[in-house]
Amino acid sequence: MSRNFRRGRGSRNQLGERNFYEAPQTFVDHDDRGERNNDRRGRNNTVRRVSFKPSGNGAGGRGKVSRAMQQLVRSHLNREEDEAMRGDMFDSDLRTHIGSNNNNNNRNRTNRGRRSGSPLPRGAGNTNLRKKLVPTQNSWYEVRIPYGQKYEKEFVLRSIQQAISPQFFIPLYYKAAESSVTFYVEDFATAEAIQKLDRKIATPDGRKMILLVRSNHPVFQVNDQLKERMKQAMVKRYNPVTKALNLEKFHADPDLSDIFCALFRPQIILVAIDIIAEHIPELEALNLNDNKLYMLDHLRSMATKIPNIKILYMAKNRIPYINTLDSLKALKLVELNLEENPLKQRYEDQTIYVSEIRKRFPKVIKLDNIDLPPPISFDVEDESKFPSSKASFLCDASGADLVRQFLEQYFVIFDSNNRQMLLEAYHEHAMFSLTVNTYHQNNQQKLAAYMHGNRNIKHKTDLDSRCRSLKQGRLQVVSYLSELPPTKHDPQSFAVDLTLFTPQLLLLTVTGVFKERKPNNNNEMIRSFQRSLVIVPSGGGFCIRNEMMHINGATRLQEEKSFKDATGFAVTPAPSLASTPAVSPLPAASAPDDNTKLQMVQALATQSTMNLDWSRRCLEETNWDYQRAEFAFGELQKQNRIPPEAFIKN
Repeated sequence: MSRNFRRGRGSRNQLGERNFYEAPQTFVDHDDRGERNNDRRGRNNTVRRVSFKPSGNGAGGRGKVSRAMQQLVRSHLNREEDEAMRGDMFDSDLRTHIGSNNNNNNRNRTNRGRRSGSPLPRGAGNTNLRKKLVPTQNSWYEVRIPYGQKYEKEFVLRSIQQAISPQFFIPLYYKAAESSVTFYVEDFATAEAIQKLDRKIATPDGRKMILLVRSNHPVFQVNDQLKERMKQAMVKRYNPVTKALNLEKFHADPDLSDIFCALFRPQIILVAIDIIAEHIPELEALNLNDNKLYMLDHLRSMATKIPNIKILYMAKNRIPYINTLDSLKALKLVELNLEENPLKQRYEDQTIYVSEIRKRFPKVIKLDNIDLPPPISFDVEDESKFPSSKASFLCDASGADLVRQFLEQYFVIFDSNNRQMLLEAYHEHAMFSLTVNTYHQNNQQKLAAYMHGNRNIKHKTDLDSRCRSLKQGRLQVVSYLSELPPTKHDPQSFAVDLTLFTPQLLLLTVTGVFKERKPNNNNEMIRSFQRSLVIVPSGGGFCIRNEMMHINGATRLQEEKSFKDATGFAVTPAPSLASTPAVSPLPAASAPDDNTKLQMVQALATQSTMNLDWSRRCLEETNWDYQRAEFAFGELQKQNRIPPEAFIKN
């Protein structure tokens, strides 16, 4: 008995072809289910023979197949296995398409790994094995036509175009090889339409054109030839007058029709940047529209290689997120175009979109062909030009002496036991505001003495409360300052900034530390402070028009460094007139001449009955401010601190 026949595979004819429906007459009706034979181990095994028994009552009788049917099946198989089976039988793509017309082969391939004699799965012989085409980020698709080299290029492309009309497609990089023709298309819709034409276009030899479509981009190699071709294409796209280079849809340039040069490939766009940096480093405008750009990390080098770029077009690309632009933040762009990019779809509010763009490109004044309002920013070209940080800053060195004298006189009085003497240091309509740092709960307990005057508008929500916390007028200001705990400031900790100095206005900020003086000198708390003062001219000197004070707990470092080397301000003991209050802590802008000084000395001597020497001394210590000298004399006389020798006439 034939081994092949026992396995159910059928016999072979002289050409080696399998006759699945033809069996020797000897075994057609033979049933040997009961026949047994012995294997080598002596066990009896039933030999199962396979016989083909057609159902129904055909004309050939039971178990017989007509000769006409055999000839029909044989001719069908021979025709389908002619060229396709001989040329690309084992090609994966072609095998997928011819499999639908050769159900016997599909059935055998499906049966692999299936137990012999088990029933065939339902529908297994009719499975559609065509690979489904899905959109990809690559967006390039390869179209391959087996045996397409036998037909003219014009016929192939015209037939496809007519079949998908009115849809239009542009074949790129058409190439005919020995066994097939390949070309590429750029979008998914076109690729899908071409795939649906598989085996639907008739060819001159009576066959159907096979169209195999898959996601793939053309192969390329970065070499000197590619660089030279890119350089030639860029020459005609550069405008030296406007210093602008147009690389829009660069891969579709007619001069690059036979070479793949897509800028969305990092290796290729890096070559383009190097060519620009070498030959046109003065470039100011670059158009990268419609190049399928997705990730921009490889464009980071533009800031150093093409630093003069001010205009950048990247419309009709595939930029997904706003933070993808972070690689370009170093560019000093004034115009940017991102139209028809996925990132724009993420912003329904145009204001938020503009804000996000300006976070990365603060100088942009035109976005997506729309003029924007001028950006609000400091006109600083280079951050390296910022002045170095200093402990204190004086916008005008000539104001250093005035600031020093002001601080000395003011804080000596502030740290004294009588702050009422500060009345003349404030303007009649002065305004004072105090804030306290209450971020930590412990601060509210430690700074409880200052909380009743706290005017932190973050917590003072109602208008009445804010108004009550604002001190207006010199009487209210000094009265409130007198209620604060007694202090001792550390002048060594002071950092002073004089940010504005004119004859009409001074803006002064001083920061430092002080400690609250206790009667028993135990547990003296150290605080940090900041006081911003607006000082204006008054009479022959200056006075405080507006003050904001901020109190906070001292840091550990401030506590360690405070009052280590402090000697305090030099205070002349009584009866020196330097410690007396004055109408203004600052001296007048200009001193009187000698004749005026002599007249002032004589007038003060007549009014105060002091001799000329003490009258001159009083005026000198008040910087020749007659009103201040007159006020100082009156205060010292009330305190009985003027010595008798001041009234002795020579």
